[in-house]
Amino acid sequence: MRAWTLRRSGPPKVLELTDVPDPELGSGDVLIRVEAIGINYAEVLSRKGLYGWAPERPYVPGMEVAGRIEVIGPDVVGRSVGERVLCGMQYGGYAERVVVRANRALPAPDHFSMDEAAAFGVNFMTAWVALTEMARLRPDDRVAITAAAGGVGTAAVQIASAFGCDVVALAGSEEKLELTRSLGAAYTVNYRAPDFESSFDSITADRGLDVVLEVVGGDVFRACNARLANFGRLIVVGYAQLDYTKWNPFSWWRAWRDAPRIKVMDAAVASTGLLATHIGYLLPDEERLLGVWSALSDFVAAHDLRPIVGSTWAFEELPEAHRFMESRASTGKLVVRVGQGEDSP
Repeated sequence: MRAWTLRRSGPPKVLELTDVPDPELGSGDVLIRVEAIGINYAEVLSRKGLYGWAPERPYVPGMEVAGRIEVIGPDVVGRSVGERVLCGMQYGGYAERVVVRANRALPAPDHFSMDEAAAFGVNFMTAWVALTEMARLRPDDRVAITAAAGGVGTAAVQIASAFGCDVVALAGSEEKLELTRSLGAAYTVNYRAPDFESSFDSITADRGLDVVLEVVGGDVFRACNARLANFGRLIVVGYAQLDYTKWNPFSWWRAWRDAPRIKVMDAAVASTGLLATHIGYLLPDEERLLGVWSALSDFVAAHDLRPIVGSTWAFEELPEAHRFMESRASTGKLVVRVGQGEDSP
């Protein structure tokens, strides 16, 4: 089968389309013929050598796929060949086939296209865990979401809006802010505009932020943290501004400067808290994750929420999807189609 292999860190061109052996099927596994791949910013960081959860190279990146079960292990019950599924993993998703434990192949919602199925799991689970498990979201909360037009951001805007919260969306262009308004954001702030701070102040002057879902770092993190209300909770789920090179000490300093952090005494004075989550590290706790998945699925169905697929790419164009994501011009989820593409028979 074909797969994109990463042998060294660098720009998108270091990804190599190679022929590799089909993955081996264990007794409790299913083999999935991949039809769509969800691209995550963590994979961009992995390609650059900046991601701690990545395995040793060489390896096949990719944390999220959707497809159909093609082969079932001998000890697996209750699954069927041809079943539409989605799944997350540490790596291996940039391939035409993947093998996962049967209970990690989650049924794709019937009303989702295969593109939407590939865009759903990681982003919606991340947003749901951050908002409901970490922040303990309440309907009367004012919730700020940074990079709100991205994959996690569009999921978070929809979830918080459906929860009844007052949503403040932060993004880097008017086009992106318009998207967040269409998803339910009550207020929007362009954090690349010269009047960013004053615009943010005009929204939060009468009432601070109860919850912040933060994925950017740097000045955006600091601005959100400064506007937390008493008992405010700031949850970090990413660090998009992380970028350094081994030969450039200034880049090390910049990465350290912009990393999300707070002083404990400052938090004590304001009665605020900084939390962080990474759903990848929760994978071994399958019982808890399946409970979270069940609650998320019920909520999404009850409120008719859908992932936002911003653009799609052919399997052979996967490095270009990385390049586009790095440009910061993308919205929603970037999806790579494999084989015959969406919902192929």
